[in-house]
Amino acid sequence: MNRRNFIKQGSCAAMGSTTLLSTLAQLSAINGAMAQPANPQADDYKAMVCILLAGGVDSYNMLIPAGITPSDNGFNDYKAVRSDLALQNVGDLLALNNPQCSGFRGFQCAYGAYGLHPQMGGMRDLFNSSTNKHLAFMANIGTLVEPVLSKQEYNGGVKKLPLGLYSHSDQIMQWQTSVPQSREALGVGGRMADLLNAANTNNQISMNISLAGKNMFQQGQTTTEYSISNNVEPNNVGFQSLPTWWGSSGLMTDLRDGAIDSMVGQTYANLLQQTYSSTTKTTTAAFAGFKDALKKVTFAGSGFPTSRLASDLLAIAKIISVRQELGVRRQLFFVTYGGWDMHDGLLARLNNQLPVVSQAMKAFYDATVALNVANKVTTFTISDFGRTATSNGQGSDHAWGGNMMVMGGSVKGGKIYGAYPQMNLNSPLNVSFRGNYIPVVSTDEMYAELALWYGVSPSDLCYVLPNIGNFYSYAPNQYPVGFMDFSGTTISSNNLPQNCLTY
Repeated sequence: MNRRNFIKQGSCAAMGSTTLLSTLAQLSAINGAMAQPANPQADDYKAMVCILLAGGVDSYNMLIPAGITPSDNGFNDYKAVRSDLALQNVGDLLALNNPQCSGFRGFQCAYGAYGLHPQMGGMRDLFNSSTNKHLAFMANIGTLVEPVLSKQEYNGGVKKLPLGLYSHSDQIMQWQTSVPQSREALGVGGRMADLLNAANTNNQISMNISLAGKNMFQQGQTTTEYSISNNVEPNNVGFQSLPTWWGSSGLMTDLRDGAIDSMVGQTYANLLQQTYSSTTKTTTAAFAGFKDALKKVTFAGSGFPTSRLASDLLAIAKIISVRQELGVRRQLFFVTYGGWDMHDGLLARLNNQLPVVSQAMKAFYDATVALNVANKVTTFTISDFGRTATSNGQGSDHAWGGNMMVMGGSVKGGKIYGAYPQMNLNSPLNVSFRGNYIPVVSTDEMYAELALWYGVSPSDLCYVLPNIGNFYSYAPNQYPVGFMDFSGTTISSNNLPQNCLTY
């Protein structure tokens, strides 16, 4: 590339980014205003918690067909296809009461009766509860560029498929970006924050808080994650002073803070130095605000287990408890619990890991009830991909569609959304001799419903989910999947174009 072309293309890129950021600022102001309550005193707070089950969870041993009648022989189908991976006694399953599996995109649920893995008692209780039925399953969900309705479409090259379909690195990224045709996309949570961060009166602290470090899900055009540990004791947040036996307060901290303030308060000619000093000033201010808010935490969180996942969710509950001190109306949290790539030892490893998830999520839901925010907080699981229905001898291998959970007071629980596939190799959705099912629900549809509940305008779904026009067009009271209760949620009447692929 010669110098002239370089300057010309560089100028175009600069103008393009300037236009984009200007547009985002306008959209953010509009969406932020929509997220503000009509009554300024009202606690119009909403939060979402994304739990990444990293590695590709075997969800067909999590949500299991339980029918044993001539008209619903689901458990025997399950045992036949899963062989040595199957739980052998239907009586060991935790029965789901009248699960009402809905069917989706023309596909019906293959079975009528379902149960949970015996180590998921907390999730069973939430699903079955007569008063707090606020857990739902998303059956056969996965990454899709556009609907793929059969094995023939999958093999025929007539439909766009996700890049690196069975690759950990690609699929764990695509579940977080919901742009499966690109390896250079922003995160779903980051794009939501681009639009809604203006709803928070305190913009020094990102509305996206991570307990798993850097992640794709929370990366936006103008926002990024605020990363913390699950030890949210005030003196453990922010820069640490020189190590002393009396802790991280006092003279050494004051001297350090004064020195940093002096350095970043200078006017620098170098653009990188300017950016670094500005970022450091913002970061230290965020540290200070966060620490002051955490000093007011009174929520003890009794009843939480001692696992790392439970500790992460307890930290989130404590942060939610001081939301007013933080000056936030919208927050999005991200946590990771790994170890799900079970090519061997699957039965024993699921026995160890599924109770960790079930107990931690149940404790967190109970905490939101205690904090009186249950209907304002929605928690959902994601993973790299589903796994094969058949065994490799000791475990299962990478596949495509799987089953995920959504939990919260605004979730219309006690139901299975999507279309649970036939647990055999003759299923029209199976694309291999291993039992690898095409998803019927796209990640776009789940995220779109969450985004609308969260406060994103229908006309801005195209920014959050560039492929959503391939699956859904907004109309009043018609939602992508139907698992959220929109009572009390105000949605503008803007229509979504049929095809808004603009990424």
